[in-house]
Amino acid sequence: MVKKFLRIAKWAGLTAGVLMMSAAVIGLGPLPVKAAEPVHITYGYHPYWTGGWSGVVIKQKGLWKKYLPKGSTVNFEAHLTGPPMVNALLADKMQVGTMGDMPSLVATTKKKQGDIRLVSVPMISNGQNCNLIVVRKDAPNFKSPAEAVKWMNGKLLAVHRGTCANRFFESVLKKNKVKPKRLQYMTIEVIASSFEAGKLDAAAMWEPHARKVVEQGFAKYAATGSPYGETDANFTLMRQDFIEKHPEAAKGWIKAEIEALKIMEKDPMGVADMVMKETQGYTPKILWKALYERHPDAAGGDDIVYRGEMIFSPAVIDLMKKGYAFLHSIKVLKSPNIPKDAVNDGPVTAAMKEMGVTAPVALIEGRPASDYKGK
Repeated sequence: MVKKFLRIAKWAGLTAGVLMMSAAVIGLGPLPVKAAEPVHITYGYHPYWTGGWSGVVIKQKGLWKKYLPKGSTVNFEAHLTGPPMVNALLADKMQVGTMGDMPSLVATTKKKQGDIRLVSVPMISNGQNCNLIVVRKDAPNFKSPAEAVKWMNGKLLAVHRGTCANRFFESVLKKNKVKPKRLQYMTIEVIASSFEAGKLDAAAMWEPHARKVVEQGFAKYAATGSPYGETDANFTLMRQDFIEKHPEAAKGWIKAEIEALKIMEKDPMGVADMVMKETQGYTPKILWKALYERHPDAAGGDDIVYRGEMIFSPAVIDLMKKGYAFLHSIKVLKSPNIPKDAVNDGPVTAAMKEMGVTAPVALIEGRPASDYKGK
């Protein structure tokens, strides 16, 4: 009788509330609400990338325990770059990952291997986190980013290929008709060591790598992406089959992400200490300055260094369009267009509604260096 009633009710489109009330009326009693099943997932994140520090906070603060179904477990996998995470997601060895914009976009184009969706945008900025140009320590003290870019004509330049910094750097060089002596493609670690050895004139880098070479005295900031309208971003991705099978867990993870972003906004010193536990060769001061210090106007500094956007706003969609087009131009992707089903914003929409928050969920303002109170 119960099964027959449920079939009829479902066919009639009755709501859950009406179902329970109707069940009580006919003497079936209230229908139990089934608890969400626990999940056992692997999560990939970036300790060496400011855009990915929400993952560090989720881990260090144990926020996932608060929002995932009871009994769930999470294996946190730290990565230096995005491509290994993309491969793990495609192979279902990882179900959730947070990474920079370029590898994130690539992940959405491999549907035959795995259906990976962009589910949230923990960070977008006016080129304050990834789109950074640094120059050798004895370069002139430029009065503006335009002056610095002009100086790069005939110089030795470098960038890590296929990254947010790569897209930004080549866009700026092209728009300003800069003809370097040579543009070399190096990993971010080799770029840092090349500055230390005095073998580079300028490079595009992301944080905290850029801040480290600057604080060590091997280079100095010359420009951000802000004067050129070049934004940078970070995405969280999930396997679509994970979202479909565990919708409450998918939504719960986004809730943990939102709380992590609020912590990043309100507790700079605490965040620097958390990240230091997961990195090598960094001090709390370097990490604090990498995210929270405002760049001077002469280098294209912006008052807001990090927006916890979360949603797929027009600014995010614009960045995605530029990103897919760039990846097509360097023959990484077959099409320059945003692919169908690249985004699943169901989890973030539900999470934000239930938490009563709107975008952006956090805004990190740039601070003077004097605000750092540590040792």
